[in-house]
Amino acid sequence: MENDEKTKDVEILLGDPKKAIVAIALPTAVALVAQSVNNITDAAWVAGLGPDALAAIGIIFPLFIIIIGISNGIGIGAASAISKRIGAENKASADSTASHAIILILLASVIMTIVMFTFMEPLIRMVAGDASEGTIQECINYAAPIAMFTFVFMIVGVLSSILRSEGAAKRSMVILILAAVINAIIDPFFIYDYGLGWGMTGAAVATVIAESVAMCVMIYWYFIKKDLFLKFRFKKFVFEREIVKDIFRVGLPASFELIIMSLTMVIMNILLLTAGGDDAIAIYSSDWRIISILAIPMMGIASGVVPVCAAAYGARRADKIKIAYNYSVKVSVVSMLIIGVATAILAPQILTVFTYDESTHYLRDGMTEFLRIACVFLPFMAMGAVASSFFQSVGMGMKSLISSVFRNFLILPICYAAMVMTTGMTYIWWGVTISEIVGCILILIWSVAVLRKISKEIDISCDNDLLGG
Repeated sequence: MENDEKTKDVEILLGDPKKAIVAIALPTAVALVAQSVNNITDAAWVAGLGPDALAAIGIIFPLFIIIIGISNGIGIGAASAISKRIGAENKASADSTASHAIILILLASVIMTIVMFTFMEPLIRMVAGDASEGTIQECINYAAPIAMFTFVFMIVGVLSSILRSEGAAKRSMVILILAAVINAIIDPFFIYDYGLGWGMTGAAVATVIAESVAMCVMIYWYFIKKDLFLKFRFKKFVFEREIVKDIFRVGLPASFELIIMSLTMVIMNILLLTAGGDDAIAIYSSDWRIISILAIPMMGIASGVVPVCAAAYGARRADKIKIAYNYSVKVSVVSMLIIGVATAILAPQILTVFTYDESTHYLRDGMTEFLRIACVFLPFMAMGAVASSFFQSVGMGMKSLISSVFRNFLILPICYAAMVMTTGMTYIWWGVTISEIVGCILILIWSVAVLRKISKEIDISCDNDLLGG
């Protein structure tokens, strides 16, 4: 890979690990804000349709995570494999890996569209549990357009990851902000009677349109303007077994992580319906939307860990891997500690976005209680996020999956015990918090041990190369 072929983004990726983490983390965090705004915008506008619609958003979210999980999984697997090849200065293989990722996501989107349309209503009824018929119908109204345009969401997810794999996180930020702005502007027109008046269906259609614009912009950059580092090669394309294995080694476990998260949310919804009905789901799902926004700084940093550590791993630079890992843990934990304190103080004001309507105002106290309790586990979540991303960056997707399974399933027996042995929702909220703290601490300890082992292996390998030379 000649120097004149490298873009500025690639040079930063291969340079100072701290600067590379910041260069990717900041625009990625802004992009995640935009993505979360997309989700919050739907929920906020839908809140005006009443509690059934608000609960429907929470019920359908686990199914939507399956779509996002597959695209993010292939995207993360591709990003790790591409960045590793960039670090090893093998551009041809990096280009080929990016091409493989696009073909794989197109195949996956066809399969997912068929599955979603065939099993959409049975799946919704399964995850909805004892929800009212009105809530179930709102779920179906929202899910139908999403299922029809599954390929849009999946392609956007993979192309965003590919952009970050070559250090072009600012580009990813631009298109996701564009999608969020478009969605915020057209949402009410599609939802309410002063526009098309399509209700929940309108909210989904507006999101599809916004994501489609984002997809078209990225396609323009890569396939028409062609001013990015990676080049897609589809002429005479043939699957290469080693590249597919490299993508799936991280991608499949990463996909299953979000699917497991989705399954956990389904079971949690059932527990919450039993303990507190539709109101409990509305509180839990709405607060988690807020938590997902609060977690954006740590997720931005964790997203930077994958390409930076993968590039350093490909270049066999153990020192850079250590610097990137340690810096990421420190910055993410401190940032989440500050955010957690501020959120606990301002919780009632923050939650007005979901309780501005008279029909949902009564939920505010319950939402405030859960959000304040959840602030306790935010710094620990940061540890777990960085540790999981580190595993993915060095091709250890199964370790990341095992970590996620442990964290997510730990929550279920603790919350079930709280529901059976106590009354009210407070102890369930504390059960969620305790499980997050315990799970993330154990994952951090495991990742530190793996980091030490990898560093020794790289050092020994480099010493042997020197002796052999």
